[in-house]
Amino acid sequence: MILNLTVALLVGMAPVQAAKKPSVKPAKVVAMPSNVVARYNGVDITIGALKAQLNATMARKVVPDLIQQIVIEKLAKTAGVTVAPAELAAKVKEEKAKIVGQMAQNGAMMEFSQITREFGLTEAEVTQTVRLNLLARKAFEKSIAKDVRGLDGQLKLAHILLATVPLAPSAEAQQPLTPELQKKREEDQKVRIDQMLVDINAGKLKFEDAAKQFSDDKGSGAQGGDLPWASKGTFVPEFETAAFALQKPGDISAPIKSQFGWHIIKLVQKGVNASPAEKAKFKKEQIDLRVNQPNAVQQWLGGMARGAKITFNTNTKLFK
Repeated sequence: MILNLTVALLVGMAPVQAAKKPSVKPAKVVAMPSNVVARYNGVDITIGALKAQLNATMARKVVPDLIQQIVIEKLAKTAGVTVAPAELAAKVKEEKAKIVGQMAQNGAMMEFSQITREFGLTEAEVTQTVRLNLLARKAFEKSIAKDVRGLDGQLKLAHILLATVPLAPSAEAQQPLTPELQKKREEDQKVRIDQMLVDINAGKLKFEDAAKQFSDDKGSGAQGGDLPWASKGTFVPEFETAAFALQKPGDISAPIKSQFGWHIIKLVQKGVNASPAEKAKFKKEQIDLRVNQPNAVQQWLGGMARGAKITFNTNTKLFK
């Protein structure tokens, strides 16, 4: 496939190269007859042999890649996306460094110019692959942008949790409390969180400090109780009802009981009131998360090309 062309090429060839002793010396250029395209351990691969192999296998191996190129170009044109020369040059430089690094990991310390000579990989091939990658990514970003949730309707919250049940597998979780002990634990945690809220409202204790010191949600607690932006449907019902009832940044809820324990919730910010820059930044982050999922772009391209019928002409000879 187009997006994996460079990696596939090098991974497939690297084991042969890895058998060599690492060297920083340029490979010696060996003069070969004009009808020889490559030489392996003294055995020549001739143009005639190459033509025969290409005629036998080229169509079914290369045509799908050519179709994908057509799909990418068409999608990019429809989406109105292009690749600027400076952007392409920077990405090509990055890809070439990646190729050199991949070879080094396989035990071959080679410059890019050596790789082109020994493996037949050209800078033009790398440039075309990189350009198609960029076009495909940009077209995919455009296609999902309209479906990515923005900040309107979302809340930035912080919370403190005093748990009444084990939150992770432990010896305690294997031995549930008796109903009497469970009731006492819930009552004790309620007393603690009530006093905590009194101290926060009186200015004796900062919400963020209380979260860091006392919250049983250690992940958010380490961040002063901060939770990611969230919309309705993210939280358990009791928590969500209390959170979306808060009116202005800084408001703190009364203690709320959920299946996990007792919470107090602070409204940090309403998404609808975020600045245009904050909204744009959030949406870009959400798009990047989707685009950077493994194989996301490739699967999207596959979906775009799915259903197209390919008919091969077995009588065609590319080379006479």
